[in-house]
Amino acid sequence: MLIFFLYTIQLLALNFNTDVSVTWGDWHVDRSSDGEEMKLQMDQSSGSGAATNAEFLFGRFDMHVKLASPDSSGTISTFYLQSPNRDLGWDEADFEFLGTNSTAYYKIHTNLITNGIGGREQQFFFPFDPTADFHTYSFFWTPQQIIWYVNGIPIRVFRKLNDSSILYPNQQPMKVYTSFWNDSGWAGEVNWTNAPFAAQYRTFHVNACVGWRDGSVVNSNCSNAPPFWLKHNLSTWERERIIGMREQYLIYDYCNEKQAVNNATSIECAHNP
Repeated sequence: MLIFFLYTIQLLALNFNTDVSVTWGDWHVDRSSDGEEMKLQMDQSSGSGAATNAEFLFGRFDMHVKLASPDSSGTISTFYLQSPNRDLGWDEADFEFLGTNSTAYYKIHTNLITNGIGGREQQFFFPFDPTADFHTYSFFWTPQQIIWYVNGIPIRVFRKLNDSSILYPNQQPMKVYTSFWNDSGWAGEVNWTNAPFAAQYRTFHVNACVGWRDGSVVNSNCSNAPPFWLKHNLSTWERERIIGMREQYLIYDYCNEKQAVNNATSIECAHNP
């Protein structure tokens, strides 16, 4: 049992061997025999990725990750939610971890995509060395909001608003994905002499509604008996932590770029600190 603010939520452990499938670069994915750990590797030939077999419609998702070191500039390791059918206009919520070198720091890059429309990036410096040990990254996705957490501390929230111009991801089930790849240029130049690089994942816990689509109708196994956490709203403590993280570690916010020229963006930014 984990104490989650004022709520007690039973988180279930997923197994990397039975609950997760490799999506690409299978020769670069190592999974422990007990399914409790997974290593994604990358070299000049390929990166790698994996995803849950099940799709979910709302829930809490925790992943413990240890990022690649020492010189990982140009590499991107990820933990994210995404609806699998991109032809429909997909939904997605991202943690992307941008590699570093000896003169810079790892960055946490977050984004939200709804119906194929993104551009909602926020980026933070880490308050710790993410390569020295495992740390916990979490999404808490409900009908009201989606919250990003680092080691149990909320760093970002996106709320559903009563405004048809502000899209919110509540119409498509999403899988949980991980990947490790390179983006030389945007994320820096890769020093291939340090390859193979490795990002390590373990202790994958969820408490979520399994979702599915039947034609145009979306349903879940929580429809008849909604769990109490579906009604969770930000507490005062959570709001204060988000403000504190922004003040200390925020380095980029899309709201500062687009708020003056995009009315929809201005509205959503006013409601999401």
